[in-house]
Amino acid sequence: MNKERFKKIRTTLNNSIGFILFLICAVAIYNKVASNNNLNQFGDQIKQQFYTIGFFQWAVLVILFILNYLMESIKWKLVLAELSPISILKSFKSVLVGQAFAFFTPVRTGDYVGRILFLEPGNKLKGLAQMAWSSYAQLLITLFFGSIGLFYNLPFLPWLKWLGPFIAAAALIIYFHPGNFTGWLKKLSLLQIKNSLKGQLVLFSFLKYCIFVLQYTWVVAIFNIPIGMIDLWVALSVLFFCLSLIPAIALTDLVIRGQLIILLLSPFYDNSLMLICVSTIIWGVNFLLPAIIGSVLLLNFRIKQ
Repeated sequence: MNKERFKKIRTTLNNSIGFILFLICAVAIYNKVASNNNLNQFGDQIKQQFYTIGFFQWAVLVILFILNYLMESIKWKLVLAELSPISILKSFKSVLVGQAFAFFTPVRTGDYVGRILFLEPGNKLKGLAQMAWSSYAQLLITLFFGSIGLFYNLPFLPWLKWLGPFIAAAALIIYFHPGNFTGWLKKLSLLQIKNSLKGQLVLFSFLKYCIFVLQYTWVVAIFNIPIGMIDLWVALSVLFFCLSLIPAIALTDLVIRGQLIILLLSPFYDNSLMLICVSTIIWGVNFLLPAIIGSVLLLNFRIKQ
């Protein structure tokens, strides 16, 4: 009898926790959107631009969104292969749940919390370390292309163009370091992964980077913005590089992204509103949409638990 009652109470608590987490995510997402300066200031005009996008254009954006998160899901699956093997579908779900938490936390730290919910209790801590390798691989690609882009398009602080290659080279050396530490750093060696796996993570990070660039290219094409493809790609590499080096502000912040894209693309196109529309659509598809889906998946996951 007591066992049955305890089980019932535990089930109720699990369901309540899941619902509370869902509410926190939902309210945070709503507040993030409602308090956004760009959306408040240009809301009506941005809506009009949204209405000009046809079904086919939206379908391509959604496909690119799926491919984007599929690459991230494959990376997550790869790093967990030895620790806690999961299916690609479960990996995809955990990545989306991570986005729900990441949406309203500084530097997207909530992504870690969301993903490890799907791991067994004994694997959660190691899972954090494994995810760090996946994130590091993506950062490596961003720094590499960003350092190249800095030489071609940097409308502010020109001395930074020399900092990019140094940062990228240092990151590459650290990433492929064998990790045979001794002394008080010896425990770090236990967190090392094989170089073959590191190479796979870099490959899929590169593919994700390419998809991300294609999303911007597609939206720019939808609005018939007359910016050369090479100029756009170089500017985007600088944009991603700058965003990766802003630790104090969430990378999903639409205002920061909007202002940076205006700064980097204004030499080629002077319609700030259209550039804000581009940034808003990418932000909505890549960050808002997965955060909403992740919140629903989180609620469903906790109820099943």
